[in-house]
Amino acid sequence: MASITLNSGDRLREVASQRFGRVGPEWIVEDIFVGTDGVEYAKVALAVDMSHRKTLSIAVLTDRRRFMLL
Repeated sequence: MASITLNSGDRLREVASQRFGRVGPEWIVEDIFVGTDGVEYAKVALAVDMSHRKTLSIAVLTDRRRFMLL
């Protein structure tokens, strides 16, 4: 699934629909780094509220069943 390359500034949308059929939220990649466990991660921020952040592995973000690159 690593056919997608992510860079800072890329936008992703969660594929799973939310309540009442709404589209998933959009996330912006802020930083990409390798953790102490050797896994590549990305810090992402919610597009509508940049104070809401989380860290996810690149494997999760490039899984087309979970996220799509915009």
